[in-house]
Amino acid sequence: MAWWNAVGRENAKEFYENNRVIERCIFCGQEKEIKTVMSICFSEHEVESGAMCKDCYAANAKSASTF
Repeated sequence: MAWWNAVGRENAKEFYENNRVIERCIFCGQEKEIKTVMSICFSEHEVESGAMCKDCYAANAKSASTF
């Protein structure tokens, strides 16, 4: 099958919905669906890495702005 001969199953749910990960978020502490793994740097010697949920990721993401 080539890109010009699509069969309409490219966006089927079974391709992307089965890889959901539910884990404890290091920001809010709740067990939610994880977006990414982040690191929090408290000081030069104290770094905590862990999972970040979608809600916390959206709340803490920087939006692109022009100055």
